[in-house]
Amino acid sequence: MVSSSGSSKASGYTYRDALRLLFILVRGSQPVDSLVEREWDSVFVGEKRALAIDFWVRYPDYLADELLDRFERHGDLDALDAARTIFENEEPDVRQVQMIRWRRGAYDDLQTSLSVLTYRGLVRSMDRGLQNGMLQHEYLSGAAARTFLDEVLRDHPALHWYEKQTRLALSVAGTQSGSALKDIHYRDPEYGSTPYGSIIPPIRDRVRARLRELEEKQDG
Repeated sequence: MVSSSGSSKASGYTYRDALRLLFILVRGSQPVDSLVEREWDSVFVGEKRALAIDFWVRYPDYLADELLDRFERHGDLDALDAARTIFENEEPDVRQVQMIRWRRGAYDDLQTSLSVLTYRGLVRSMDRGLQNGMLQHEYLSGAAARTFLDEVLRDHPALHWYEKQTRLALSVAGTQSGSALKDIHYRDPEYGSTPYGSIIPPIRDRVRARLRELEEKQDG
């Protein structure tokens, strides 16, 4: 039998994961081509893409590494500042939520989170048949979800971290497909060499050293 404290802790993780997913599905959505029903006016396309973006939110050190890539490629000082802030706030140490590596890369079962969001009337998941015979996972949202997030951020300012981190992850992802984003993940040797079913390790020490080196070059 689960103790009351243990049940509360598990419930807390469930709602945290559902909220993080909601930020991704809403902030990463696009207008639907034609309304399915009036309350659903936006859609996020692709389970694999959702998981890839979720990985960067859950692993701030990997996200910082991508931001440093952007700085080196394009001289984007905002990306350098964002990576610096991640480490100044010790996010790789206090914000990491582990994922396992599976056949398609970083994986977590989204069904529990989707059940919570569906029950609240915030998200509706559906599968669309493609011409190649494959199914495409799509996640519909609308004004109710956007209003909910606005209220959450107003009432709980500490949750602005999820807004910030989601925006950064989406900026790195751009319009790339889930498969393309997974390919980016696999460029990190620590990620790619993780055995199936094992927890993907952090890269905070390597990225912190890289940040320090780039800052020294920038100052010099």
